[in-house]
Amino acid sequence: MRYLVTLKPLEPFMFGGEQTFGALGDKEAGSYLVKSRQFPQQTALLGMLKRELMTQAGVLTRKRKGEWVDKEKKAEARKLAGDQKFDMLATQKQDLGVIQALSPLFLMQEGQRYIKKADSDPFLYVDGKLEGYDPKKDIYDNFVSLDKEAKRTSGDFFQAVEQTGNKKGGEENSLFRKTSYLLKHNTVFAFYLDVDFELEDSIVSLGADGSKFKMQLSSSEALLDYQDKNGYLTLLSDSYITVPVKEHCDFAITSEISHRNLTNKKHVTKKSPFSKSQTLYLYEKGSVFLNPSEAFMADLNKQNLQQIGYNIYTQGEK
Repeated sequence: MRYLVTLKPLEPFMFGGEQTFGALGDKEAGSYLVKSRQFPQQTALLGMLKRELMTQAGVLTRKRKGEWVDKEKKAEARKLAGDQKFDMLATQKQDLGVIQALSPLFLMQEGQRYIKKADSDPFLYVDGKLEGYDPKKDIYDNFVSLDKEAKRTSGDFFQAVEQTGNKKGGEENSLFRKTSYLLKHNTVFAFYLDVDFELEDSIVSLGADGSKFKMQLSSSEALLDYQDKNGYLTLLSDSYITVPVKEHCDFAITSEISHRNLTNKKHVTKKSPFSKSQTLYLYEKGSVFLNPSEAFMADLNKQNLQQIGYNIYTQGEK
């Protein structure tokens, strides 16, 4: 079954990156000036979906002291969600249970779909340069509609929410300043989901603060069918690319983000040490590449990442 899934925030959200509040351990210090990212990681969507699948199927026990799968339901849980943490570096497709594929996350406003894309439309690549392009001008904060001729900026969708305070009972390092976000003008997050399970609308938690979102589902066969008019390769999702870009394309307009995920396992009665994966650097959705090489394309097409909505792109027609 294929769904269009929308996520409407019910409160300000915090999508974390490298910076987090407070101490993360003896060797890793947190920051007390933290700003949310505008989009969650695809791995966060995957984790939310796995948890929701097990909850709706009745195999996840959820109580005030935590959540867990009882022994007699572990086989059913593995069938629903697989039995491995997602590995960004895996070379083979991992088992995601009943989840077949996720699309990259995008925005919807009043029924119109918007993707992030560097505004390269006015510029043509001629004789080794992008004519008219001025690197001093910000053309990266740009969203384009898939359904009509329209361009927007992040200010048309995101509203910053500032919070400054002092942690209750804090004696040391207790001051903090946090920037969260809300979506405005009836904007929602959205993605397409292929899954062998009849999911129902629900309230889900997502993000560093466990913010609540209203999840709604509708049957859909639509695609993220954007076509760049100049034929440039456009990333529809954050993408892990390991070949040197300067050596494998003629020109690129890019932004990078870091990616880390938790590797410690939850336990109901035992304290689990806090640990994170190694830092990977991804090219951000909306990045544009001109005339990528065959080696670049082979490196981009990582099937394990593509099944959860990373490394997704469109090239358009030249």
